[in-house]
Amino acid sequence: MKDWLYELVIFIAKVHDQLVAYNRTLPSPYTDKEMHFIVVAAFGLLFFLLILPLFLFLTRYGRAGLMAWLFTFMTILFVALAIEEGQRLTRTGSFQLLDAAYGIVGFLAVSVVLGVLYLLYLLIRWLFRK
Repeated sequence: MKDWLYELVIFIAKVHDQLVAYNRTLPSPYTDKEMHFIVVAAFGLLFFLLILPLFLFLTRYGRAGLMAWLFTFMTILFVALAIEEGQRLTRTGSFQLLDAAYGIVGFLAVSVVLGVLYLLYLLIRWLFRK
């Protein structure tokens, strides 16, 4: 995973360099803040358009809980990595991918327990309806 993240960082750096080079060729180049505004907006719109069909599919079948879990899981991934990076930057620790992985596995373990409890609830509700 570390290699994959490194490759992703290299790819983002290359795209960044190309955007900066292109921006310099414009008659009225954008400021750094304007570039961030445009790039983040474009990425957000693209991500939204890619995720929307999945969420529409899930809501069509009454899976709001699964949607909430997916959103939470994505947030947990971000937060776990951000914590590790924050420790590295502030020198209160080092970036250890294994620490982030343990945090993510902890969330998955709690999710499994919650899922089993939910299935038990559904089973009990089904038994009482008979």
